[in-house]
Amino acid sequence: MKIFDNQDSSDLNSLSPTLITIYSQKAVTSIRSIERILHVLLSVLVAFALLVFMDIAAIKGYVQFLPEGEYDIVLSLIAFVAIGIIVFLLKIILNTRKKLDNWAYVFEKNSIGSLISIGLSNLDKKALFFSIIENIMEIGEPIKKYISKNKDNIDSFFDQRISKETVFDVLIDGDKIMSKNGGDDNDFIINKLKEYGAVVGKIVTNSITIDTDEVKVFIRSVLEYSDSTNKYVGLALLAGNEITNEAMDYAKNYSNKSIGYLIIIEKPGIINSV
Repeated sequence: MKIFDNQDSSDLNSLSPTLITIYSQKAVTSIRSIERILHVLLSVLVAFALLVFMDIAAIKGYVQFLPEGEYDIVLSLIAFVAIGIIVFLLKIILNTRKKLDNWAYVFEKNSIGSLISIGLSNLDKKALFFSIIENIMEIGEPIKKYISKNKDNIDSFFDQRISKETVFDVLIDGDKIMSKNGGDDNDFIINKLKEYGAVVGKIVTNSITIDTDEVKVFIRSVLEYSDSTNKYVGLALLAGNEITNEAMDYAKNYSNKSIGYLIIIEKPGIINSV
């Protein structure tokens, strides 16, 4: 799943409107570095090819550019240089791919958080649920078809108790698909939820701000659910009226293989994705 290095963490979690421009400039810089190395590699390979040609010419007795026996030594040195350049180039390509994966993750994460925040008209579980299914296309359309067959189906996604201390305002997973007449449609929804992961939503209304302790409690509850059900959580949402900077920093630097996207939403106000 989506576990990434902490490299450029400040940029990766930025919501600046110039984020795409910054990343584009970094991508161009990486591509130019690869291009320069390829030019060097091409020059080395050309030199290697010319030396092979001269060696053949010497063997045929046409012309002798180097003393006999030195061709193999020079060819070996050029070959080792070429291998070194290729190894260095491969390392750059792998690092660049990792950065691009990170950036793609950030863009998708910020997009999800922003869209859900816009659709969240107020801090209640139904608004959060409908904002999720409207903006997470992978599972949204199947879930909408599922609840359209029976309006009572929607209640199975609310107020789900995981343990004595843990209750989620919204929980979307395959176990909540209970319609008896769904047939293949239900199997399709369950498979989609397995691919994307469960969606967990919690709304904090009993305090003015979401602090670091509140974030830690939420993460523990999500991991408790994941461990007890052996399910991957594709999206974990925590929504409240206000979020402290410390809480944002803590969540921003947190990663776990059991959680795909950890998003904190501040309402009313601006989305804060971490």
